[in-house]
Amino acid sequence: MQTNTVIKWAHRIFTLFLLLVVIIGGLLWRSDVGPYDDSLYSKKELSDGVWLYITQYNNAGATDNDVYRYYLNRELEDPLPVLQKSAPFLTTNTNNATVTAIGQHIMVRLTGKIYSFSNSAFFYNGSVAVMPRIDLNAQAMRD
Repeated sequence: MQTNTVIKWAHRIFTLFLLLVVIIGGLLWRSDVGPYDDSLYSKKELSDGVWLYITQYNNAGATDNDVYRYYLNRELEDPLPVLQKSAPFLTTNTNNATVTAIGQHIMVRLTGKIYSFSNSAFFYNGSVAVMPRIDLNAQAMRD
């Protein structure tokens, strides 16, 4: 009878321990999700009303690759607060991607690693919604 009681209590304690691990892990993961620690690397007008902004991650150490995020938006006076609230269409390890535009058709050509890419971007230019189409031509490179 006592062995049965010990097993029940051990099971309860172990279950509570696992629950605490999940809760604490979730809180730690959730608290780490915040705006990127980026600085503005480049700003360039691609076409009428469409601007390219490139940010560079500030905390890439000696053993980490540089991370560059590419955004499309209208001309912005202070772009970082706006860009931190939006998603980049391209995240890569290179800052020398060739980005050109013909109207609302954006063409990206690069050699390097691509961490994420989306072929759509969306922003407002005044009250007009702008949704440029993005094409990517990429070549991998060896480390």
